[in-house]
Amino acid sequence: MGDEERKLRVLLVDDEPDMLYLLQSVVTAESWEIVGRATNAPDAVRLAERIEPDVAIVDYRMPGENGVELAGRLRSLWPEITNVVFSAMDVEREVLASGHVDRFVRKGDLKNLRTVLDQLNNAFEHKRP
Repeated sequence: MGDEERKLRVLLVDDEPDMLYLLQSVVTAESWEIVGRATNAPDAVRLAERIEPDVAIVDYRMPGENGVELAGRLRSLWPEITNVVFSAMDVEREVLASGHVDRFVRKGDLKNLRTVLDQLNNAFEHKRP
């Protein structure tokens, strides 16, 4: 694979280790490059400063700072980042209205998550020179 075929660089953030593992298995199946995993917002920001991800897949409900707040911090550091927030709660409207989040996925809906990943991958491929 040449440099022109660089994989999307993905940061995964969830305070539940089991969910991080599940996300990792889905993202790996899509052949993306997982460049970082974090269990809280401060660690996610520190990681992102080093790895500069293309996409952050973030849980909405975490201790301290929720996924929308984290997405806002990531977007302020990297305006081009694509933020995907997921939740079991009925917060889609609030999440998308924030202006920091590009996509919402209901937690546990792996089929929809795969669809979103495919769409983001297609968009990324079209941006390549």
